[in-house]
Amino acid sequence: MLILIANFLKSQKCNCCIFIIAVSIVLRLTDLPASAIDYSQLLAQRVDPGTTYGTAQSINKGGIHGKVFDLVSNDPLPNARAVLSKTGEEHKRYLTESHADGAYSFSNLEPGDYILTMSATDKLSDVRQVKLIGGQNDELNFKLEDKEGIDLLRVSGKRTLIHPENIGSETNLDHSMIYQYQSGNDLRSLINSTPGVIYDTYGNIITRGEHNSVNYMLDGVVLPEAAGVLQQSQFVTPRSLQSMKVDIGGYQAEDGGGPLGAVIHMKSLPIVPQPYFTFGQQLGGPIAGNLWYSSSTAFSQDPNNPLYRLRIESSGSFRGTSMGEAPPAKDYAHNNRADINCLTKLEYLITERDKVNLTLGINHTMLQVPTSQISAAAGVSAHQQDAQDYLVLNYQHKFKRFFDEANLHILNAIYYEKYNSRNVFDPSPVINGGQYIQTICPDATRFDYAFSAQGDISKIVRRTHHLKAGFLSEVRPTYTDFHATYYNNDPTSSVPVGSIISPFTQTTVGPQFTSAMGKMHSFRFLQSAYFQDSWRPDKGILKRLTVDAGVRFDLYHGVFGNTLPVLYALDTIPGAAPLNIQPFLTQRVTDAQASGRFGGSFVVTKNTVLRGSFSNLFMPPPVDIFSTPPDISQGLIFGNYGGSVNGVYNGTVRPMRATRGKLTDVSVEQQLGPRFVARCNLFYKTLENYGDSGVVGNSTLYNRQSVDKQEAYGVENRFDLKPGKDGYGFYGFVSNTVSVAYLRGDKQVIGGIYDIQTTPVEAKYPDHDRRLQLVNGLGYKSRKNWWVLFDMQLLSGLQNELPIGIVVGTQYYGWHPSRTPVLVTFNLSAGYKLPQKIKRRIRFAPDAIDVRLQNLTDLREATNLGSPFQGTRYLLPFRFLIGCQWSLGKEPTQIASKPNSQRSI
Repeated sequence: MLILIANFLKSQKCNCCIFIIAVSIVLRLTDLPASAIDYSQLLAQRVDPGTTYGTAQSINKGGIHGKVFDLVSNDPLPNARAVLSKTGEEHKRYLTESHADGAYSFSNLEPGDYILTMSATDKLSDVRQVKLIGGQNDELNFKLEDKEGIDLLRVSGKRTLIHPENIGSETNLDHSMIYQYQSGNDLRSLINSTPGVIYDTYGNIITRGEHNSVNYMLDGVVLPEAAGVLQQSQFVTPRSLQSMKVDIGGYQAEDGGGPLGAVIHMKSLPIVPQPYFTFGQQLGGPIAGNLWYSSSTAFSQDPNNPLYRLRIESSGSFRGTSMGEAPPAKDYAHNNRADINCLTKLEYLITERDKVNLTLGINHTMLQVPTSQISAAAGVSAHQQDAQDYLVLNYQHKFKRFFDEANLHILNAIYYEKYNSRNVFDPSPVINGGQYIQTICPDATRFDYAFSAQGDISKIVRRTHHLKAGFLSEVRPTYTDFHATYYNNDPTSSVPVGSIISPFTQTTVGPQFTSAMGKMHSFRFLQSAYFQDSWRPDKGILKRLTVDAGVRFDLYHGVFGNTLPVLYALDTIPGAAPLNIQPFLTQRVTDAQASGRFGGSFVVTKNTVLRGSFSNLFMPPPVDIFSTPPDISQGLIFGNYGGSVNGVYNGTVRPMRATRGKLTDVSVEQQLGPRFVARCNLFYKTLENYGDSGVVGNSTLYNRQSVDKQEAYGVENRFDLKPGKDGYGFYGFVSNTVSVAYLRGDKQVIGGIYDIQTTPVEAKYPDHDRRLQLVNGLGYKSRKNWWVLFDMQLLSGLQNELPIGIVVGTQYYGWHPSRTPVLVTFNLSAGYKLPQKIKRRIRFAPDAIDVRLQNLTDLREATNLGSPFQGTRYLLPFRFLIGCQWSLGKEPTQIASKPNSQRSI
């Protein structure tokens, strides 16, 4: 009835003030409160931005004007909604929207007290009380914060937790979860808490059947793949992140330039002009410590000073622990580790439409490779150092006409890995399935330099077509160096245990693999371009629909340097078969593909969204392969060593081609009430020439390889419980992944190294066949400034590939189950923010304290047993961290307003 009356009044072209009064009278006659109807919806078609109410402003009346900006970028916010209501006279309610420059205004207002509410899409609303005096025109400027970036979520009106415009299978992690989950320092643990991503040891991640197929993006920039999958360090500490999104399907055309098992979109902490400095420390046991910080400021606090537009933000952490990585035995030694992660951004706001940003990331890890105590007593020791540093120059321009926004990113990145080991015999070596039982004492270096240019330009056409085009170019020279000494540990061999052997022949006859043999220079070039259109209709039933379509072109060219010194070494071995020289020369590979990406979502009901997508996949391979010794040890046949196929021995470097595949995703997402959302996703994925992680013998030094074909499918679920609208109460999540991957084709390794099997491969599954993961967390945030988060992880077993019926050193390997045990681990985090009265009483009291407890039950089961790539690995024991932090100035992620009295549960 109300809507009919309102539409009638509007059809008669009534003055807006008359229209408001008429609706107010109707409300009073029906005894309904003014809040029962949304004025903004009724007036949206009648009030233009900046509309004044009445004729020229009377000297007895006043006005309000100002601008609306984004808090982080300081850019003007167009189409921000300003709602003004007079205190005690709610029927006097006015609406306007901001112009393209962020300006808004109200005029011809009666003197008195008003409440002005400013809101914008994906921003927190800001409410101001205004006392207006006749004849005055007050100026009120607003800076609105992102919803995802704060601990207190203030949402006026109905709360929406689902995003129907998204076609992908995405999991969003806000700042609170990033900070509170487990230690608060491990990026991989956050990624592993999401569906479709499964934990593996020693820095590895399984994504829908693929090993380490993760593409990292920071603030819209694709970071180099070489620094993202095989090293121990991480691209950024969670202490530097505002939010992150894990995307495992429903890819758009812009997704690419690296692996596509999962795409991790990370958003760093904002750059704000108001100065603040937050720092904290954690101490724990057995021996662990962490110093972290975050800060931001403008170079001047005077808005009229040009230096006010020059701003800096820096954050990072410095960690050390005696429990670095999963050890090969329950009783272990040499597991110390240190991590440095720093991210610094320098930004200059050239104009309201132009912004330039320089981002520097420094990430280094130094660790001891853990060993058993038996190995340590024999003098075994190895060290690894990883570094992944990057410098990114970003430029953003917002157009005045035709286009909307353009971004350009120029990236320089270095990935460096150094591995050193003591040259001694190990009486208790790690046993890797399918590898020789031996001691390897390697020294290795891997160096990648990546120069990349990336950019995009976007335009919204007819309010419904969101167009975007972009490109990615990369040039990457690489250098690898490997050499090692080998000892025999196999008691069934004719060679005495402990003897130095040749890695070519596995006997005492033959050359060693020296530093002159293992040097290799390679090169990669990548060129990509894409165009995509996201159509979001706004009329009729079609406004429930989102359709996304795009195409991406990728060109990969790889150059694999010559390994002729290895050929010369093979020629010195008596009985070596005639060799094909071609694999030892410089080899070049070129692959290209145009990939279609299609998806859509449909709002079935106001709380239910159905999504579906199809993606062609093209993933360029890495080229930084270690040149290792080919194996010619398969016995003498007619006086020559066997194992040669067409003049090529297994272990010879083999060029890697691009991975191609197809991915189909279907999901249903439903919101239940204002705080609970559930998502169920089904996927089917096929890959050809898919990438995997090799390993050098039974060391922890990873290499590159690709396998013929793989087929994977599964179901992934995510349930999220959000805090109350005021940011307090219970919260939590459940992530469940049930999936299986099958080896298809001839199941053989076809890239990285030659590994030709003359008999059919019997294995049905890849070595990392973990089929079930369940991760859940339940937390509570109190109004009394304390929080607690409890989480649990359940993992099904992996294949057990330890030998049977053999003694290695003092260890007898008898019968064992075919899989490792099911693992269930528990963790607990809690924190407390000290009230101001305590801080005033104790001069140097911290702002907050927290405690982190990991592996509460001290479970010491094996996560891997004889894995071809991880060997045998055990869970780390119980450990804890106790921390505190101090803040100077207002941190952009702290609680922004006093909570109301309504209780959340």
